Amino acid sequence: MIEDALIRRCVRLLGAVHELHKQGYQDLVVSCPMAPSGTSWRCSLLPFDQVQWDGNMWSELLGEGVEPARHSSGHIGNEYFGWTDAKSDTARELAEKIKLRFPRLMARTKRLNFEYSGWFTYMLGEAEQGHLPVMGRDYQEEYREKLATTTPGVWLKGPPLFSMVRVRGKTYHYTRPPHLKSGDDWHEAYKRLVLMWQEDKHSCPLPQYPIDTGDTFELGAYWEGAIYYIQTILGFTDIRRFLSAMETLSERPEHWDVFFLVWNSEGQLIYLIAFLTRRLLAEPQKYLMEPSERDDWEQRLRSLECQMNHHWIQSGRPPNPYYGGGNPLHLGLILTGLSEDNLVNT
Repeated sequence: MIEDALIRRCVRLLGAVHELHKQGYQDLVVSCPMAPSGTSWRCSLLPFDQVQWDGNMWSELLGEGVEPARHSSGHIGNEYFGWTDAKSDTARELAEKIKLRFPRLMARTKRLNFEYSGWFTYMLGEAEQGHLPVMGRDYQEEYREKLATTTPGVWLKGPPLFSMVRVRGKTYHYTRPPHLKSGDDWHEAYKRLVLMWQEDKHSCPLPQYPIDTGDTFELGAYWEGAIYYIQTILGFTDIRRFLSAMETLSERPEHWDVFFLVWNSEGQLIYLIAFLTRRLLAEPQKYLMEPSERDDWEQRLRSLECQMNHHWIQSGRPPNPYYGGGNPLHLGLILTGLSEDNLVNT
């Protein structure tokens, strides 16, 4: 048992989060700075994408739609979140109070996240030895991979959270799906995101690849966004020119950097490239080419298919732009009304 009562009470809160992880709330994360005085350990409960590495430290991002859940150890450490009726709770009892009193936070974080929950179990084991995790500028980590603790000289492996990305002075941060809002037309939904990225803001959200959702509408909207971005921001209505430009870029302009951050964060752009290559070959009137050039594009497509040979991908699950029909996600409707000659000519 931990002899220091204050640390023991802080560990109880971490134990409550662990209990919630076991119940499936694995996108529930902790942000644990020290108070400016250095005498109190603080712990905020947040959705996964609201704590990110900013290049120097772990930072909390502003979010919407969830209750603030902030605890300070104060002088006794067991008035969790300012409550006076949880002082003698076990970790499991405290977890139940958190579920009841922060319902929106719970709804937002109900998601499997084995990587973070696994790290949290490791961290909790260290905390139970008296080494509470500490995040914050006054306890700067030497590297992203290292996390300070309340025990001088004892470091932990850093949490597997997102990192912010800086592109030419502008900061971008990934957000978790779902990206569609109630009432959205999924063919049109990404227009607002693409337009937001063009605004002069210091920090902008980027949608994480929603592959884990397995949802046709989430994934369809995501890839429609790519089609829209290629035509309206990168300026291509010609597939051949787009694919050639992508291969020959020596220095990528900012708009290209954002494109790859969103649509190739996990190597997933290959599905769209295969889809566009097939569209190119299916439109001989638009894309006039000699037999040798056509053979070259057909060979490229076969090569892409070899890289996507997993049976579950070829069965179209989860949904992707290439497998499941000629245009399984009905991509291109987002371009309706822009021009007669568009990238997909749907």
